[in-house]
Amino acid sequence: MTSIQFLQEQALFGGVDDRAMAAIIPLLSELSFAAGEAIVSEGEDGDSLFIICSGSVEVLKASTAEDGHFEKRLAVLEVGDVFGEMELIDMQRRSATVRALEPVSALALSNGDLFLIYEADLPTFTLIVLNLARELSRRLRKLDDLAVHYMAINPSAEPW
Repeated sequence: MTSIQFLQEQALFGGVDDRAMAAIIPLLSELSFAAGEAIVSEGEDGDSLFIICSGSVEVLKASTAEDGHFEKRLAVLEVGDVFGEMELIDMQRRSATVRALEPVSALALSNGDLFLIYEADLPTFTLIVLNLARELSRRLRKLDDLAVHYMAINPSAEPW
């Protein structure tokens, strides 16, 4: 099992004290994935976020072009990174496919388990949700930068 210290060093659990972490660790499911295996698939129902403990993954988004369907790599995530957090917040289908680039071990936290944290320890729940919001904000800032870059090289493109 992953240590409390390792988890506290990750953005999702930053600021969460030892007592709260000791209560959270039993809620986390340990999962392993082989290289090339899809961990989540775009469009499927999802109710968990994942914290990468070892290995790396690619985040892929489906697109359709004139010459057919393809997947575009959006990001590579590594140890400590989180994915699947959007499904805990908006409870919609998976927005992208995440595939293991090498053997991956991860911890999963389900929507139901996050609710158990809410019921048992509101301050810790609040801290975790704030940490999730910070991560989403960082990702949105990166997308803003990409959008500005795209608009600079494609001046006739329409903003969304």
